[in-house]
Parts: sequence; structure tokens; C-alpha cells
Amino acid sequence: MSNKQPLVSIIVPCYNHEPFITQSLASILADDYPNKEIIIANDGSTDGSAKVIEAWVAGHQHLLSILFINRENKGVCATLNEMVRRSSGKYIVLLASDDALINNTIAERVQLLEKLEHAGKLVLVSDAQVVDEHNRIILPSSMTGYNKGNKHNYLNDDGILYETIMNPSISGATVMINRSIFEKIGPYPEDLRAEDWFFYQRAASLKAISFYDKAVSLYRVHTGSSSGRSASLKTQKALMRAMLLTYYRNIHFFPTLRFKVLGVNRLIKYAWGMLKVNIKILLYDK
Repeated sequence: MSNKQPLVSIIVPCYNHEPFITQSLASILADDYPNKEIIIANDGSTDGSAKVIEAWVAGHQHLLSILFINRENKGVCATLNEMVRRSSGKYIVLLASDDALINNTIAERVQLLEKLEHAGKLVLVSDAQVVDEHNRIILPSSMTGYNKGNKHNYLNDDGILYETIMNPSISGATVMINRSIFEKIGPYPEDLRAEDWFFYQRAASLKAISFYDKAVSLYRVHTGSSSGRSASLKTQKALMRAMLLTYYRNIHFFPTLRFKVLGVNRLIKYAWGMLKVNIKILLYDK
């Protein structure tokens, strides 16, 4: 049966998530989709993540194909690019090492993407529940509750592109990707700290995103989250730079004058934000 269904590669980049990586990996096995592989990359963690992963792989590698990459830190985008290159699946699921899959949805999502491929839909976006470090549900929806997104906009191509430009609200392990999308939009930009806005804006510009309104994962918010509200000024600067360069590089991808103008608007906003962060660093973060 498994050989008749497309291979799904679940790629799990890990950096200092020793307390959560076991739950993340166990959630992959809990989903009963039969034809899957796991690619895990320890991106130079300084905690005990590598040993935890090694022990988990040793105990489960008889169940399915598992590749563990253990190396020095190269950053999230370089790590994702390496994992995509070394994966074999037609479909790819990105799973952060502090998040977890829920609700047994891989088969449903594969089926949807198989049906939609003829229409050019290569990316399926879903929702997530937001949890804390103790797995307590904080919000039922990462898209609307945490990121303040508008799900109504995800019902059509122009709405999706508008949302990815004006209010990016996709976060966590909520995406399944047909690997052929990378031939159209290129790899993740390795000089940026964050990859998601860049990827989703380009995919939406090609009308390649479809929306499946179901919680498919747990999105964890904790003191170590790079997206946490209490990020340091230097982290804020790196993220602001990533946003600024994302819009600068993607404006030419946007298909019409309307969306290009929206992109310029966001570019100005984040340029101003970058200036304010730099001023704060000069004043308070010496």
C-alpha cells in the first residue's frame, strides 16, 4: 500500500530544543501515513539535542527511513536547503523541533495536493494550535489568534497574496510542499535569518498556495522562540533585516501594480522599523 502513495519527507531542523525534540519526532510516527521518511538536522545545538536525537533514531530507525545530519551551525535557511536536497519525497512537511504534528492529517493533505496539482497548487497551508512549554493550549489558532490573520483572505489567490504581503500569518508546521515549487521560486535565501515570508510571498505570487482550514500541528511559543514577543534588540534587528530584504527581493515577483505598491508600502514600513531598532541599540544595548 505504501508504495502506491507518494513519499512524504518530514524535515526537522533542530537548534537547542532538547526538551521538545522527542515529542516532535514521536508525533511523526503517530501519524499513520505509511510512506514517509524523516530528515533531522542538528544545526550546531549547544544543549543535549544531538544525544537525544541519536538515541531516538537508534530506537526507531527500523520503522522507517531516517537520516540524521549532525554538524556545526549554518543557520535555518542553509539547513532547510540541505535537508530539501537530501530528501526524496514528492511532498515535504517542515516541522520545527519544538512543534508537533496532530490530528493525523498527512494522508488528507497528500490527497488534496494530488487533486490540486493540475491546477498549479503546489503548497497547502493549514492552521495550528498555539501551546506553551508545558503543552497547554494558549490559542486554538496560530493563524487568527496569534498572528491576527484573516482566514477569509485565504479563500482565493488574490486574498492569499494580499495576506502574505500585508499580514503574514502562516507559522508553525502548517505547510505541505510539492518539492517542484523550488524549481519555480528558488531555494531559501541563506543570508536571511527567516525564510517563511520569502517563501510564501513567492509561492502566492504564482497562485500556487491552497488553504486547508484544519489544525495540523502544535505551534510552540516559549522563552526560546525566535518569534517570541520578548526578542532581544539584536534579534529584532536580524528579523527586521530579513523582512526588509524579503520585500526588496520579492517586489518584482508580485504579479500586478497593485501588489507591487503594497510591497513598496511594506518595504518603507520595515526600513523605518530597522532605523528605530538601530537607534534603540545605540541608546540602550551598549
